[in-house]
Amino acid sequence: MREERILFDGAMGTELMRRGLSKGECPETWNLSFPEKVQEIHQLYFEAGAQVITTNSFGGHPVKLKAYGLEDRAEELNRAAARIAVAIKGEGQFVAGSLGPAGKFLKPFGPLEENELEEGFYLQALALASGGVDALLIETMYDLREAIVALRACQKACPKIPVMVTMTFQRTPKGFFTLMGQKATECMQLLEREGADAVGANCTLTSADMAELAPLLRQATSLPLIIQPNAGQPALDEKGELKYSQSIEEFVAPFEKIIEAGVQAIGGCCGTTPEYIRRLAQILNPR
Repeated sequence: MREERILFDGAMGTELMRRGLSKGECPETWNLSFPEKVQEIHQLYFEAGAQVITTNSFGGHPVKLKAYGLEDRAEELNRAAARIAVAIKGEGQFVAGSLGPAGKFLKPFGPLEENELEEGFYLQALALASGGVDALLIETMYDLREAIVALRACQKACPKIPVMVTMTFQRTPKGFFTLMGQKATECMQLLEREGADAVGANCTLTSADMAELAPLLRQATSLPLIIQPNAGQPALDEKGELKYSQSIEEFVAPFEKIIEAGVQAIGGCCGTTPEYIRRLAQILNPR
C-alpha cells in the first residue's frame, strides 16, 4: 500500500442475502454450512480485480455471536472464515481478516467492560491468524474507544501481522464525526499514534461524501489510507427487498477525486457488488 494503489473488495452481507441468507440469520454460520457460497463471493471479487478480500467474520466477536447462542463457537467460525478465503488466493492476492464492532457499547453508555471487549478481539484475531490471513482489518468502528481496544488486542495477539483500522463517520453541519461524537481527523491521528499500519473510513457515507472526507483524512495522517463507501443509502423496494440508492456510475464517479486526495486503497462497502469493484479496477488500471 505504501508503494502502489490497492483495490479491496466490496460487500459481503448483501451478497450473502442474494444467495439466501435470511433476516436474523448469523452470516458467520455460513462459513460452516455453506462455505462454497462464501468462497464463490470471494472468487468473484478476485476475478473483478480486487487484490484484497476480507473474510466473512465481521460479526465474529463473541459478544455479537452471543445473540445467536454461538459465543462458544467464535474461534471455529473465525478460523473457518479465514481458511475459506485463503484457499483461493493466488500470487499478488491477499486476505484481510475482518473484525467488526461487538454490537454493544462500552460503559458508561452500555454494558461492556474493556477487558471483555479486548478478550473477544484477541480470540478473534488469533483464530483469523491461525486460518492464514495476511492482515487484520478492524472495520466499521463507530466508537474510537472500541477501535483502540480492538487495535491493541490484535497487536498483542498477532504482533507480526499488519493491522488496519477503518472508522465509520456521519456527515453533520460541523463536519464528519463518529456516532459517539469523535472527530474524523482526530480519530486518524490517535490511531496512528497507537500503531495502526493503515487507517481510513468505510460504510455509512456515499462515495460523494467520501470524496470530501478523504482530503481531510489525508491531512491528518501519514499512514496508508483506505476508503470504502456504501453504494448510496439503503431502502426497501416495492417487493420489500433491500436496495441501495447509487448506481455503479454514480458510485464510481467521485473516485477520481478520492484518488487525487492521496488515498492508497479503495473498495466498496454495503450494497456494492463484484461489478462495482470491476469498475474501480478499470479506474486504477485503465487500458
